[in-house]
Amino acid sequence: MKYSNSELRRLLNHVITSKKDTELAKTLKEIESNRDYIDNVQLPKLLKLHDHSFKAKCVDPMFDLYEKHCPILEHDANIQNRTALVDRDLRVIEMTLALIKSGKETKKQP
Repeated sequence: MKYSNSELRRLLNHVITSKKDTELAKTLKEIESNRDYIDNVQLPKLLKLHDHSFKAKCVDPMFDLYEKHCPILEHDANIQNRTALVDRDLRVIEMTLALIKSGKETKKQP
């Protein structure tokens, strides 16, 4: 079939100005509405589910371990502090003994 230029222009104008949706336009609208539904409904639900799952699998067990072992760590820290105090006291006693010995030696010399 051969169409004249005016016939082709009329058909093209009819296609361009048509208000009727084509199958392609209907499919495109469906895809866009599905995308909106996925972005606005399913994705937030998935993120929330993932957050709860991550929290249940990782965060909560780590917090439980922290609560279980924290008193032990605090006790060990107290032991370290007490050890440092005892070490300091021993140095003071050693220095005092050294000063007493040197004081006795100076009294004996004259």
